[in-house]
Amino acid sequence: MEALVSVGDRYVGQLPAFEADRPWWSEVEATTRYLDEVLGVPTFVLRLVHADNAELGRGGRVVFHVQAAAEPLAGVLDQTPRADWPDIVKPHPLRATWAEVDGPQRLVDWATDIVGPGRRTQYKTWNLSCLIHLPAARAWAKATSPFASVDADVISQVHEYDAALAPGVLGVDLENRWSLLAHVPGIDCWEPDPATVQDILSRWVAVQAAIAGDELRVPRMLPSDLPAELDALLAGEVGERLSAEDLSQARVLRDELPGIIRELESAGLPNTLVHGDFHPGNWRSDGTNRVIVDWADSCLGHPAADLLRLRNWLPEEKRDLAIQTWADAWRKHLPGSDPLRALEPMTVLIHLLGAVSYQLFLDNIEPSERIYHEDDPTTQVRAAISSLRGK
Repeated sequence: MEALVSVGDRYVGQLPAFEADRPWWSEVEATTRYLDEVLGVPTFVLRLVHADNAELGRGGRVVFHVQAAAEPLAGVLDQTPRADWPDIVKPHPLRATWAEVDGPQRLVDWATDIVGPGRRTQYKTWNLSCLIHLPAARAWAKATSPFASVDADVISQVHEYDAALAPGVLGVDLENRWSLLAHVPGIDCWEPDPATVQDILSRWVAVQAAIAGDELRVPRMLPSDLPAELDALLAGEVGERLSAEDLSQARVLRDELPGIIRELESAGLPNTLVHGDFHPGNWRSDGTNRVIVDWADSCLGHPAADLLRLRNWLPEEKRDLAIQTWADAWRKHLPGSDPLRALEPMTVLIHLLGAVSYQLFLDNIEPSERIYHEDDPTTQVRAAISSLRGK
């Protein structure tokens, strides 16, 4: 990993390459801790300048633009001028606000005006969000992209139906897309026990059933939009990347979509709030209380999308429990529904929804950040084709 360091937008030097303790480019907590120590001043990672695509999102040589709060220690940096520095700091219309000079500090200043001053630690930064921990206040400040949801806003809507299912909201700035959330005690539930699976799913379905008629302030990701969305994908970058055989199969899929969508709708489930990244790593538990976190991918969509996302993350021995709990919960709230009927068509549609989502990212992020998602829309269309063949 390499750091190009500035004070404000003034280049002050390059730090010799160092090994990050985590390979994921967006996870910068250990990186900023190291930079703070070596440079002798607080730092923020602003954005990815370059990454070798060793493996998507991880590994290889990574170059970040890092902003130091004051002049770094003498003799630490290579101060050789860089001819490309004006291009690196030149504004870009698609740059995330937290990737701009002073962007993370503006988020922190807003948060500390609410909860008071204290140490801050940047945990994550990439094209979708910036996440900063304020340990003294037991709070998290988060900024999200214009095409994503604002966590605190979505959570406030969820709290109307289950006040304990999502983190507490300490502040929200809708214009800047900033959220200030209370820390959730416990651990991430990557290996959830049966009680956690049953509790989270039954409560989440209850919220989804109740909130379905509300006016939701989230992006739209409806299966009914997929025929037109797939047409647009095949006419653009995705169509250019697919092989002739894949493109032919994608057109077959396009012809099949209306029938697949009708089959999904026959299950009788409503379009409602979908979490969008509903895997157990986004659940937290202290052994008593169980909470869903990370709501930036929330959208208006079909609830089976969340179950399919979860199923793909759970160990095999817990999948049947999750499916049965989910289906029973929906039958309880919608007695005339047939939830299990939604699963087969969603095995195809989930990939197309993913392709549309990833293309939305690519269309709205600056060029240096595209490496995170460059191949994802095409990969998801191919996965949809494979799922259709397997039906």
